[in-house]
Amino acid sequence: MVDYLYKEEIIEINRLCLETSNENEEFIIINPNDIDFILKFSSKNFNDINEISLAYCISLIVLHPFKNGNHRTSLLAAEHFLLKNNYKFLGNEYTDLKIQKWRIEFEKENDLEREFFRITCIEDSKMKSEEIKNIMKTEYGKNIEKWLKDNFSES
Repeated sequence: MVDYLYKEEIIEINRLCLETSNENEEFIIINPNDIDFILKFSSKNFNDINEISLAYCISLIVLHPFKNGNHRTSLLAAEHFLLKNNYKFLGNEYTDLKIQKWRIEFEKENDLEREFFRITCIEDSKMKSEEIKNIMKTEYGKNIEKWLKDNFSES
Protein backbone atom coordinates (compact mmCIF):
# COMPACT_ATOMS: atom_id res chain seq x y z
CA MET A 1 0.00 0.00 0.00
CA VAL A 2 1.32 3.43 -0.98
CA ASP A 3 1.66 6.04 1.75
CA TYR A 4 0.92 9.34 -0.04
CA LEU A 5 1.87 12.80 1.14
CA TYR A 6 -0.58 15.08 2.91
CA LYS A 7 -1.05 18.78 2.34
CA GLU A 8 0.28 19.55 5.82
CA GLU A 9 3.49 17.61 5.07
CA ILE A 10 4.21 19.58 1.91
CA ILE A 11 3.51 22.86 3.71
CA GLU A 12 5.78 21.82 6.59
CA ILE A 13 8.56 20.84 4.17
CA ASN A 14 8.43 24.32 2.65
CA ARG A 15 8.35 25.95 6.08
CA LEU A 16 11.41 23.93 7.17
CA CYS A 17 13.28 24.75 3.95
CA LEU A 18 12.78 28.44 4.58
CA GLU A 19 13.58 28.17 8.28
CA THR A 20 16.85 26.37 7.54
CA SER A 21 17.98 29.25 5.32
CA ASN A 22 16.66 31.97 7.67
CA GLU A 23 13.89 32.94 5.27
CA ASN A 24 11.01 32.42 7.71
CA GLU A 25 9.33 35.67 6.67
CA GLU A 26 9.18 34.34 3.10
CA PHE A 27 6.72 31.57 4.02
CA ILE A 28 3.61 32.31 2.00
CA ILE A 29 1.34 29.88 0.21
CA ILE A 30 0.46 31.61 -3.04
CA ASN A 31 -2.26 29.17 -4.06
CA PRO A 32 -3.43 26.43 -1.67
CA ASN A 33 -5.52 24.94 -4.50
CA ASP A 34 -2.29 24.12 -6.35
CA ILE A 35 -1.21 21.94 -3.43
CA ASP A 36 -4.57 20.13 -3.57
CA PHE A 37 -4.11 19.65 -7.31
CA ILE A 38 -0.58 18.26 -6.77
CA LEU A 39 -1.82 15.73 -4.21
CA LYS A 40 -4.63 14.54 -6.46
CA PHE A 41 -2.44 14.53 -9.59
CA SER A 42 0.28 12.45 -7.93
CA SER A 43 -2.03 9.91 -6.32
CA LYS A 44 -4.56 9.42 -9.15
CA ASN A 45 -2.32 9.24 -12.24
CA PHE A 46 0.49 6.91 -11.25
CA ASN A 47 0.96 3.49 -9.64
CA ASP A 48 4.74 3.17 -9.60
CA ILE A 49 6.51 4.62 -6.53
CA ASN A 50 9.22 6.24 -8.67
CA GLU A 51 6.67 7.88 -10.96
CA ILE A 52 4.71 9.16 -7.97
CA SER A 53 7.83 10.68 -6.41
CA LEU A 54 8.68 12.32 -9.74
CA ALA A 55 5.09 13.58 -10.03
CA TYR A 56 5.38 15.31 -6.64
CA CYS A 57 8.71 16.83 -7.62
CA ILE A 58 7.73 18.05 -11.09
CA SER A 59 4.24 19.26 -10.22
CA LEU A 60 5.52 21.23 -7.21
CA ILE A 61 8.15 23.01 -9.25
CA VAL A 62 5.87 23.62 -12.22
CA LEU A 63 2.97 25.00 -10.17
CA HIS A 64 5.14 26.91 -7.68
CA PRO A 65 2.54 27.02 -4.88
CA PHE A 66 4.85 28.87 -2.45
CA LYS A 67 6.38 32.34 -2.61
CA ASN A 68 9.87 30.95 -2.03
CA GLY A 69 11.66 27.61 -1.65
CA ASN A 70 9.77 25.73 -4.36
CA HIS A 71 12.87 24.00 -5.79
CA ARG A 72 13.99 22.76 -2.40
CA THR A 73 10.44 21.81 -1.42
CA SER A 74 9.82 19.88 -4.64
CA LEU A 75 12.87 17.65 -4.26
CA LEU A 76 12.44 17.21 -0.50
CA ALA A 77 8.77 16.27 -0.97
CA ALA A 78 9.79 13.56 -3.46
CA GLU A 79 12.48 12.36 -1.06
CA HIS A 80 10.09 12.42 1.91
CA PHE A 81 7.56 10.41 -0.08
CA LEU A 82 10.15 7.74 -0.87
CA LEU A 83 11.29 7.58 2.77
CA LYS A 84 7.65 7.22 3.92
CA ASN A 85 7.39 4.26 1.58
CA ASN A 86 10.37 2.42 3.06
CA TYR A 87 13.04 3.61 0.67
CA LYS A 88 16.52 4.36 1.94
CA PHE A 89 18.48 7.47 0.93
CA LEU A 90 21.84 6.51 -0.58
CA GLY A 91 22.99 10.01 -1.44
CA ASN A 92 24.25 12.88 0.67
CA GLU A 93 24.03 16.67 0.91
CA TYR A 94 26.41 17.00 -2.03
CA THR A 95 24.23 14.90 -4.34
CA ASP A 96 21.18 16.95 -3.28
CA LEU A 97 22.99 20.22 -3.97
CA LYS A 98 24.26 18.94 -7.31
CA ILE A 99 20.77 18.08 -8.63
CA GLN A 100 19.34 21.36 -7.30
CA LYS A 101 22.02 23.38 -9.12
CA TRP A 102 21.57 21.34 -12.30
CA ARG A 103 17.81 21.92 -12.25
CA ILE A 104 18.13 25.68 -11.86
CA GLU A 105 20.72 25.93 -14.65
CA PHE A 106 18.72 23.65 -16.96
CA GLU A 107 15.55 25.65 -16.36
CA LYS A 108 17.32 28.92 -17.22
CA GLU A 109 19.06 27.53 -20.31
CA ASN A 110 15.81 26.08 -21.63
CA ASP A 111 13.48 28.90 -20.57
CA LEU A 112 11.41 26.49 -18.51
CA GLU A 113 10.18 29.27 -16.23
CA ARG A 114 8.04 30.54 -19.10
CA GLU A 115 6.78 27.00 -19.79
CA PHE A 116 5.99 26.43 -16.11
CA PHE A 117 4.10 29.73 -15.94
CA ARG A 118 2.10 28.76 -19.05
CA ILE A 119 1.10 25.47 -17.41
CA THR A 120 0.19 27.17 -14.13
CA CYS A 121 -2.25 29.39 -16.01
CA ILE A 122 -4.17 26.45 -17.48
CA GLU A 123 -7.51 26.23 -15.71
CA ASP A 124 -8.67 22.87 -17.04
CA SER A 125 -7.24 20.29 -14.61
CA LYS A 126 -7.13 17.53 -17.22
CA MET A 127 -5.10 19.70 -19.60
CA LYS A 128 -2.85 20.83 -16.76
CA SER A 129 -2.26 17.19 -15.79
CA GLU A 130 -1.30 16.29 -19.36
CA GLU A 131 1.15 19.19 -19.57
CA ILE A 132 2.84 18.17 -16.31
CA LYS A 133 3.04 14.58 -17.54
CA ASN A 134 4.74 15.92 -20.68
CA ILE A 135 7.35 17.72 -18.55
CA MET A 136 7.95 14.46 -16.68
CA LYS A 137 8.84 12.78 -20.00
CA THR A 138 11.35 15.45 -21.09
CA GLU A 139 15.11 15.41 -20.51
CA TYR A 140 14.42 17.52 -17.42
CA GLY A 141 12.01 14.97 -15.94
CA LYS A 142 14.08 11.97 -16.95
CA ASN A 143 17.21 13.39 -15.27
CA ILE A 144 15.33 14.02 -12.02
CA GLU A 145 13.80 10.54 -12.20
CA LYS A 146 17.26 9.03 -12.74
CA TRP A 147 18.61 11.00 -9.79
CA LEU A 148 15.80 9.73 -7.55
CA LYS A 149 16.37 6.13 -8.65
CA ASP A 150 20.15 6.43 -8.21
CA ASN A 151 19.87 7.92 -4.73
CA PHE A 152 17.09 5.79 -3.21
CA SER A 153 16.56 2.07 -2.88
CA GLU A 154 13.93 -0.11 -1.28
CA SER A 155 14.78 -1.03 2.28
